[in-house]
Amino acid sequence: MASGRPCIVAVMSQVDSLQNSEEAVAQLRQEAADAQRRAVVDELRKAPLADTASKQQRRVAATLDLVRSSTNMREGPLPDVEELAISLIETGLLHPPLVRETGDEQVPYELVAGARRLAAMRLVDDANGEPRAWELDLREGMSRREALTVQFAENFHQRKPEPIMFARAVRQIMIEDPELTAAEVSRMTGAPAEWTRSALRLLELPAIAERVEAGDLAFTAADMVRRAISTGRVSEADGVELAGRAADGEITSGELRRAVGYVPPKPENYDAISGQLDQARWDARRVAENGTGGADADQSDWEGGERGAGAGAGNGSDPTREAPLAPHGGAAGDADLRGTELDAYLLGRLLRDVALEHRDQLGIGARGGESYAYAFTLSPEERTRALRTLARQLLTTDPRPPRELRHHLQPA
Repeated sequence: MASGRPCIVAVMSQVDSLQNSEEAVAQLRQEAADAQRRAVVDELRKAPLADTASKQQRRVAATLDLVRSSTNMREGPLPDVEELAISLIETGLLHPPLVRETGDEQVPYELVAGARRLAAMRLVDDANGEPRAWELDLREGMSRREALTVQFAENFHQRKPEPIMFARAVRQIMIEDPELTAAEVSRMTGAPAEWTRSALRLLELPAIAERVEAGDLAFTAADMVRRAISTGRVSEADGVELAGRAADGEITSGELRRAVGYVPPKPENYDAISGQLDQARWDARRVAENGTGGADADQSDWEGGERGAGAGAGNGSDPTREAPLAPHGGAAGDADLRGTELDAYLLGRLLRDVALEHRDQLGIGARGGESYAYAFTLSPEERTRALRTLARQLLTTDPRPPRELRHHLQPA
């Protein structure tokens, strides 16, 4: 019995170590969720950029010849107007259209929101052969810029518009008030700021924007080309040509990505997630090698492994600038492989043999040389980001992930 006691102690120590790791990850997730809630509350507590919401609103009755239509950010025919007209006859008008005052005695109201409802109301009038007084919601003192913003917000949250249509509506609002920024328009309408900025920038490339608007080219592909042009990876002429070839089906989206030097972006919470996965890896190694979960061993492994590699090269904790790696049983020398070169080999090998779908998305051929060529053209930082992104994708699709990482994949 005495000889079995150290084994029991070691096993219990391993269990405690893994439990502590799981609790630490759970705490990190809780802290992230709390921080996100605080950020939302802080955003909601900000003072409004305009007083549109506080303006008085009252119900009026008017025939539809007294209401003029405004420019609608959505172009083309309105959907299901006939069905809505039948609903108005059967159940009545539940939510009157929103209007503002024009100052014109002949046509005193202008539509702000409710173009489909107004069209259905006109159909009912036409069917009955005579106009009737309809209820309208009048927002007093509303400017044209405010009217455009309200219409934008209603359209955006009902059904997100096409990006180019979206960008033109944003630009129209900013023309009405040149002091507004894209971020302020985004806040007033509830649209994502980054999406707004990307859509506006795409208008600076009209040849590409036209292909997106025509439905020939995906917005994500167009924005990828735009980013490549803005960073100088391709010229504007080459970018427009590549976008045109992709829109015409001459090249695939993967070939387009490769042509513009696309590198997968960092995933959300990249640094935090990477730290958690690294910690889990070192915890598992410590338990396997030492059979102990003490804090001193943890610190020694972490510093000796992750930080020591960078420190030995004089580069701090940068994992992309490692010292030369010696062959097994040998000493490091000028001819030895560096960590960055091994990263390139690993990325090329993954693209060649494992991440086949990701390889196809990048437009890389099935021959192994192409995968390696792509990997070695990336900078060390881009290579590291690509490896981390690829590792996350592989981990999330792994039917049997390693035990030490399973708790990372459980829903919070």
